[in-house]
Amino acid sequence: MKKWLIGFCVVIGLFFLLAIWVLSSLLYNEYEVLEANWGIKLPQATEVKDLLTTENSFHGDGEWFTLLEYSKPIDLIESNFVKLSLEEIANANNKIANFQRRTLEIRQNDKTVVDVFKTYDVKAEVNDYYYYEERNNGFDTIVLLYKTQTQQLYKYEWHQ
Repeated sequence: MKKWLIGFCVVIGLFFLLAIWVLSSLLYNEYEVLEANWGIKLPQATEVKDLLTTENSFHGDGEWFTLLEYSKPIDLIESNFVKLSLEEIANANNKIANFQRRTLEIRQNDKTVVDVFKTYDVKAEVNDYYYYEERNNGFDTIVLLYKTQTQQLYKYEWHQ
């Protein structure tokens, strides 16, 4: 009887591992989600840090702030990104500030959110690359800022 029970547990465990493997292969990764939702293709980053995430909800609502770090410069010249000039910096920084303000309002000035924005107080500068898009009357937005000096890309994504 013990051998049968052990064999049954092993089969159930293997079935569980197989199910996890199949499900993980079906789920989109960060890059596939960007391409599917926004039509943006980015190269693989050396490191991806989820600085602020929203738990998955039924409608997909939430706020996401992500840092993608690259070991070498990425080429965004052929992309929809705008290379920032002095005149465009204020607009880019306003879009980032708007994301932060709305996120703090939704999260009711949660201390951890405030701390993340203080720690990663990112400002656009001349020669950085910037992308902004909104849909659904501004209920869905994305701001991407690539810092050329540090080879870091910041993603601010909002869905409400």
